[in-house]
Amino acid sequence: MRLFDTHCHLFMEPLQSDLEAVLSRSTEAGVQRLIVPSVDRESIRRTVTLGSIPGIQIALGIHPWQAEEIFDAGFLMESLNASGACAVGEIGLDWKSPVVRERQMEVFTSQLRVALEMNLPVILHCRNAYEEMLTALKDYPVKGVIHAWSRSPELMERFLDAGLVISFGGAVTRPGARNALRSAAAVPSDRFVLETDAPSIGLRNVPSGESEPAHIVQVLGAMAEIRQEEPETLSEKAWRNSVRLFGDG
Repeated sequence: MRLFDTHCHLFMEPLQSDLEAVLSRSTEAGVQRLIVPSVDRESIRRTVTLGSIPGIQIALGIHPWQAEEIFDAGFLMESLNASGACAVGEIGLDWKSPVVRERQMEVFTSQLRVALEMNLPVILHCRNAYEEMLTALKDYPVKGVIHAWSRSPELMERFLDAGLVISFGGAVTRPGARNALRSAAAVPSDRFVLETDAPSIGLRNVPSGESEPAHIVQVLGAMAEIRQEEPETLSEKAWRNSVRLFGDG
């Protein structure tokens, strides 16, 4: 059974300090490929070094929480080119963040332009800015994924119509996350991928800050139960969808 964690931040603590053991546990769990997205200029440097490890692909971008730092599209493009990154990310909009919305949108659309120019998929973060993101995506018709989906299937349908793939993580392991469970049941079989967002997002019985790529097994199990499919069948679908979007590494 091949597992692909499409979103984990291995440069963050506590994963970075225990990286060898974290990767060993993920391998034992069946994880054959990981994508590590950066979040700011400093983590771009750290993420690039991880890209030399077998099985790890990287994405480079500036997270909306960090949008106030100086943004240099030329530096981003050079880094993407030099590193062979598979995507632009993690980028997006977050209206719960204190960063000024206009600045977030400026940095977001600049990175969408980079993705279009370089023909790379994007890894999108969105909180409380769904309408604004959908409007931006009409102007910048990128391919990519919206990560850590936990909203309704009705809203999900609009992102599917925009051409995006939906990424499911820890939310689907929580029985109380009704919108996430409904979306997981409704998403087309060729339009979803799996993630942990380790260490940032927890799972049922795994607190935020303690998750790691090996926990993708729990995400897979929850998705399989929700969709009434065998885990092996679901993992193969997720693998194919991930490789179709991000390449074969």
